[in-house]
Amino acid sequence: MDAEKSNEVSETVMENEVASKVETPDESTQPENPPAAEEEPGQSAVNGDNSEVPNEKETEEPVATENVTPSEEKPETKDDDSSPKEQDESSEKISDPVAALDAETPENTKQQPEPENDPEPLAESIPEPEPEKSAESVPEAEPREQTSPKPVDTQPPSQEDAERGLETTMEANSEVAAEPKEVGEAAGTVLVTEAAAVKLEAPAEDGQPAEKDKSEEKEAQAAAELEQKEEDPTPASGSLSFALLEQQQTKDALRISRTLVVLRGLPGSGKSFLARAIADAYQDHCSIISADDHGIKPESPSTDGYQALDEAVVARCSDAAASSSVLIVVDDTNHTQDRLARLGEIAVQNHLVAVFLEAQTQWSRDVAELSKKTRRGLQEAQLEAMKAPLEEVTLPLFFGWFLLSSVQEKVPCTSMDFLKTLDTLEAFKKHLVDFTGKAEKEVDLEQYFKPQGALHCTTKFCNYGKAEGAKEYAENPAVKESYGSAFELSLTALFVTPRTVGARVSLTDEQLKLWPADAEKEAASVVPAAASLPLGSRAHITLGCAEGVEPVQTGLDLLEILALQQEGQEGEPAEEMELGSLKYYGEGRWLLSLREPVCAPACFSSFYGPKESEPTKKEPEKKKKPKCSIL
Repeated sequence: MDAEKSNEVSETVMENEVASKVETPDESTQPENPPAAEEEPGQSAVNGDNSEVPNEKETEEPVATENVTPSEEKPETKDDDSSPKEQDESSEKISDPVAALDAETPENTKQQPEPENDPEPLAESIPEPEPEKSAESVPEAEPREQTSPKPVDTQPPSQEDAERGLETTMEANSEVAAEPKEVGEAAGTVLVTEAAAVKLEAPAEDGQPAEKDKSEEKEAQAAAELEQKEEDPTPASGSLSFALLEQQQTKDALRISRTLVVLRGLPGSGKSFLARAIADAYQDHCSIISADDHGIKPESPSTDGYQALDEAVVARCSDAAASSSVLIVVDDTNHTQDRLARLGEIAVQNHLVAVFLEAQTQWSRDVAELSKKTRRGLQEAQLEAMKAPLEEVTLPLFFGWFLLSSVQEKVPCTSMDFLKTLDTLEAFKKHLVDFTGKAEKEVDLEQYFKPQGALHCTTKFCNYGKAEGAKEYAENPAVKESYGSAFELSLTALFVTPRTVGARVSLTDEQLKLWPADAEKEAASVVPAAASLPLGSRAHITLGCAEGVEPVQTGLDLLEILALQQEGQEGEPAEEMELGSLKYYGEGRWLLSLREPVCAPACFSSFYGPKESEPTKKEPEKKKKPKCSIL
């Protein structure tokens, strides 16, 4: 009888080994099953090494097989303390591994969508297991030479019941079974440890999905950093105190006019944060052009990168039909005069007003703090190298009111109409010699005067901080608060001289706060009576200059006419024109007082020009040495 039982148990163990190998791929990916799944190969190894003792197999192997079945059939059993009938049923289930596989197939199919786990017939699934998983799971169960810690009892109650059922056989062979039992428990312990290792290494079996998730996470993080760029996302309060963000009147004016906003400042100073704030304030009316999008590195700028950036700015500025681009923001360090001059030139060529804004954070020029905040990884030395040219052009060439694009065509057209009419008047022809030097020679005033760039009314000539009083003017609180603000200038007269043609600007009390107190006194060396004229008398817009004449002459010509008026000269009435009354003040000076002032919306901003080329110094000629003569 013992021999027959041992043969039956051996057959059962062999069938369970087959079943465990088939189920190993499924269970390797499930954290709760690996210990049971890998315990069977260990027990079968003991079974194979001790084939001469059949009673030992009877003692240990049914225990090993029970480690698989209860955990796999756990969802179907409600009570661990099963009756003898249930034990018989469980033993029947154990003896039929194919049936056990069929019973577990639906659950495995739901948890593992891979084709190898599809519930196909056992005959097909045994010879063709998944190459990767079977190759990994089987070798992990093979090592058995490791020294295990204290035995771990992982046997459920059903295993104890099975041991009681075989108690007679165990007593008959107790002396022989003692040593294999210790070996079996040790092997089971080793397998439990290996199962834990398999559980920890389970993500590595999936390999590619885990690595894919990590790569996607890194890409998302990089995208987030790119969106934030190098700027600190939370600048201090007050860093957004700009008129174009706070004044509703300015917002309304800029929404119907085309403006180029040029941001400048060192990396990490808060430029990109400011750009996003402007975009939020103007919503659909704003577009941002970032230097980062063109691969520009401010610490090592490239010609190709700036060429691509400039082309993008020109394309946006020249697209007058783009209603979404009335406010164009250029996000770059713009720390050199050349870059500021180039962007200002683009604005003038496309009839846009350029506004230059620098981030007002507390650390905007603190290189030690900037090196921590910038995400470019720049060192303090690199930031210092960029800070030097930035400070050189802190102040512009001049401040002033720049006419918005909505009126830039109206004012020149009014001026041209005036010139066309003037050179046809008999009163003007009588004094034609003032312009030509000869009474018989005619002049075409439209061709005589040449336009002089962006239409503006200069308030203070700074010459990049070199002019007297430039720094004090820039620090004036009224200048700081009003920079970028929209104003409405009142053009009250047009005047013509042999040198210039311009429009007189009558300033309001609010606008006079931005007018330098010494603006008229500075011209006293040329126009002595200018020092006694009212504040703001020199305010004007240059509409054209004769060949070889600088625009600064326009203001001096206006002061001469106003000085004559102050002296009591009313001027020689010439003719009543549609626009107003025309008078002649001698030496080619004509003044047309407008019946209705021309309202010209303007923005208080600044201008940067290109660097003046320094004249090359000629090397002194070397004196020729006298030739030696032989006496």
